[in-house]
Amino acid sequence: MTFLPPANIFWVLADLLQVYSLVIIAEVIVSWAMMLGARISPYAPWVRALQRVTDPVLEPIRGLIPPHRLGGIDISPIVALFLIQIVQNLLFKAGS
Repeated sequence: MTFLPPANIFWVLADLLQVYSLVIIAEVIVSWAMMLGARISPYAPWVRALQRVTDPVLEPIRGLIPPHRLGGIDISPIVALFLIQIVQNLLFKAGS
């Protein structure tokens, strides 16, 4: 049985974080579309799946920076993407 060298594991984790970033961006676009009146049901299975995947990361950030304190603007996706970028940079450095 062969395992990935440690450097490759860091790259795989960084790639997975990149995919997660795209999922966060997709969830933001869907929420904006619903807010602007698009005919997307918040109860659609794929919308709920996006929320189930992103909420474990976004909800704690919303707890620290509640949208009601910023005039209803939810900056949790921006903060999450920023933190993911930092972790990716650390992984890239560890994998080099």
